[in-house]
Amino acid sequence: MTTVTQVQTDTADTESQRHGGPMSPALAYASYRNAEITTLNQRDLIIKLHQGAERFLLQAAMAIDTDQAEQAVIGARKARAIFAELLSTLDRERGGDIASKLAALYTFFITDITDAMAVQDANELRKIVPIVANLREAWEAIPNDIAQESSTPDKGHSIDLRR
Repeated sequence: MTTVTQVQTDTADTESQRHGGPMSPALAYASYRNAEITTLNQRDLIIKLHQGAERFLLQAAMAIDTDQAEQAVIGARKARAIFAELLSTLDRERGGDIASKLAALYTFFITDITDAMAVQDANELRKIVPIVANLREAWEAIPNDIAQESSTPDKGHSIDLRR
């Protein structure tokens, strides 16, 4: 069984060889993040996505407050992309009613973010954050023995969490 440390070491060695010398700190961090994300179980990946959405929503709201329109758009776009990813990877067959309710929530988030950005309403973005935090906390409450299913996607993910 390959461990995270082995993956990090192997990745670091490969990157070092490819670039002809010791790895830069930025490249080492990128390799570490890649190994971290690709070895998460499904629950922990979903938790990271929710954490990212919370962070990007708050960044967008703060950018609106400080008249940094471009940064607001970037934060909102990243949050919407996370919810679109969560929506597109829901297993509606296995998830049943819960998956349907999550789909409705993710769709609401996408729509609400879009509407808030259209009128540059930072408070509307902030209203979404506690709801996302509650969902994240619910995922965090899932016991480890149930969460051991790998997050390595069969159909692929479109989000790159390594940035």
